[in-house]
Amino acid sequence: MNLQRAAFAMIIVILSFYVLYIGQNLLLPLVIAGAIAYLISILAHGISMIKVRGIGVPKALSMLIAVGVILLGIGFIINLITVNIASVIREAPAYQDNLESLIYKGYTAVGVEEVPNLQEVIDQIDLGAYLQNFGRTVRSLVSSTGIIIVYLIFLLLEQRTFADKIKAIIQNRSKQKDAFELIDKMRHDIRLYVAIKVLTSATTGLLSFGVLHFVGVDFASFWAVLIFLLNFIPTIGSIIATAFPSMLTLIQFDTLGPFIITISILSAIQFCIGSLVEPKLMGNRLNLSPIVILLSLGLWGSIWGIPGMFLCVPITVIMMIVCSYFPNTRPVAVLLSGNGKVAHGIPQDVAQR
Repeated sequence: MNLQRAAFAMIIVILSFYVLYIGQNLLLPLVIAGAIAYLISILAHGISMIKVRGIGVPKALSMLIAVGVILLGIGFIINLITVNIASVIREAPAYQDNLESLIYKGYTAVGVEEVPNLQEVIDQIDLGAYLQNFGRTVRSLVSSTGIIIVYLIFLLLEQRTFADKIKAIIQNRSKQKDAFELIDKMRHDIRLYVAIKVLTSATTGLLSFGVLHFVGVDFASFWAVLIFLLNFIPTIGSIIATAFPSMLTLIQFDTLGPFIITISILSAIQFCIGSLVEPKLMGNRLNLSPIVILLSLGLWGSIWGIPGMFLCVPITVIMMIVCSYFPNTRPVAVLLSGNGKVAHGIPQDVAQR
């Protein structure tokens, strides 16, 4: 019986990912709209908590302010990325020539008399092609703006009827109370995770921008935004976010000083925020196994490309939080965790009922 259940579950999982793959054009805008709607909900909740002389901000006004702030912020980031990508692509051939010169200098410095034929290797490192691929992804998302906005409007409107639907599904008042209590706890944990992750990533991006601007690295604002986005991917994202702008200093400048300053300070920022501040704030909310992160990156990247790689870790963390609240799915949360410690669980008084 257990074997049949396992086989059935495996078939369901495979079919689900197949549907996600073939339905990418329809489902990815919906997921992005859902993520934006959740960010709006979190910001609106925070604004509604602000009180001036004991008077709070009305919910309708807080929602309107949140919608404006989030949409303006997203528009600013997209515009910044698209403008800077075009500039970086124009500079890519010069950077590639500098990279070739740097490689030859490296061989000469270590005393290699016959420098190997590196042209084929250098030809494979087509910086412009990689950046154009990233640019196409951004433009593809921008072209889906219309459908994303439609999804976003309906998702925001749907939030008002969610409680009524739960009441219609669960007739028993005691069970309704338990269900709403459980939903509120999960919502609080997910909201806290997203808020902390956005705050720490934004702080990392701003500090990194200050360092890059001080050193004089080209396109500092572009790298800062990229660092902000990459910090949603634990460990791997931090490594890439440090390596890319640091390597650019080697190509851009003739001396090693800017490279040493950039990689040292950026690594210190990533370590302090990623290894000290964030775990302290998160607790076990981001206790993901490194192998789970790698598998998630590969899986979601193969399904939804670059957007899937950015979304995979938040999706996995939310899955772990939700699974941790139910006895039947708690083992899944434990398997997804890094050390087997999951802070959540179904409340005892609810479980006894």
